[in-house]
Amino acid sequence: MIHLSHGRAFGYDSFSVGKANNHTWFLRVWFSFMKLLEAINEFGNWRQFQVTGFTVQRYDKALRIFCLAFHNQDIESITIDQVMNYLNSMQRLGWARNGVAVVCLALRKFFEFFNLRQFDVLDYRLIPLPRKEYKIPRIADEKNYRKLLNSIPIDKHPNHVRNRALIGMIWDSGARSGEICSINASDLDLVERRCVIRTEKSRGRRPIREIFWTSSTNLILKRWLEKRSHLGKTMQFKDPEALFLTISKFKQSQIRGARMNPRNVAEVLRVLSNKAGIPVMNAHSMRHHFGRSIVEAGGSNSDVSNLLGHSNIESSMIYTLMTGPRLKQRYEIFRGRRRRRFSRWA
Repeated sequence: MIHLSHGRAFGYDSFSVGKANNHTWFLRVWFSFMKLLEAINEFGNWRQFQVTGFTVQRYDKALRIFCLAFHNQDIESITIDQVMNYLNSMQRLGWARNGVAVVCLALRKFFEFFNLRQFDVLDYRLIPLPRKEYKIPRIADEKNYRKLLNSIPIDKHPNHVRNRALIGMIWDSGARSGEICSINASDLDLVERRCVIRTEKSRGRRPIREIFWTSSTNLILKRWLEKRSHLGKTMQFKDPEALFLTISKFKQSQIRGARMNPRNVAEVLRVLSNKAGIPVMNAHSMRHHFGRSIVEAGGSNSDVSNLLGHSNIESSMIYTLMTGPRLKQRYEIFRGRRRRRFSRWA
């Protein structure tokens, strides 16, 4: 088996320097083979410049599980029949439709990348894309948020001070957990209670935006910054710029002083929710509460889009979708108006 150098994919390699591009293409198609793991690493290195945040991690995880199932075979030898068998097996084993859809998206993007580079791999368009199953989003409420905060002791323990500041920032700003984790301590304006962040899922329309927080959260942030400064004298930070850092070693993070990530945030919220005796709250349920509160206060979809950093205004429309008691309340209001209007005509 002949395996050319990495340069082959961009029109040059040790065999074709100074030769015509069509000769390079011939060598690449007929004599090059690439293992799945190597291909996934190349795709991931390219993908991180196009998309950032949780999407990259989800695709990478899906592709690495795919690599394990296929025993790291050559990407050129993978057929659509094999891919379909894999997807059907996922469904038979109980994978949710939305979970299978993520795998399909990852595989389509992966093979599209190598199609564009003229590798002799299957056409990405043959991979089906299941229709996403809609689920009513979980929406946090004020009562459970207070219970969550009350589950954290008000003392000087660094974990407690950090967690109160972290949760307050998520609740007040409606920002994604990845966006909160990306904030550096120097980014904060504690006088104006504002911060400029990079929007995690932007496609170029709104790459950065401002977030804001309340005066009560501002006080907790100041306490955390003081505690963080004290910690810096007793331990070495892996990422000294990060606002929110890991403090204790635990299963999900064996490194102290590293920048927190969405997985760390989810674990903190899970533990505290269980301690508070409430349904598990996550950053996204708080984000939904923030968006819903804007709508209920009379805000428009544009207000939701601007404050939550949506690249597409259609993404903001989900926050106008009411369910349960709120939907029934709105129904009663409009039904009452309709009844009064018809009674005047009687």
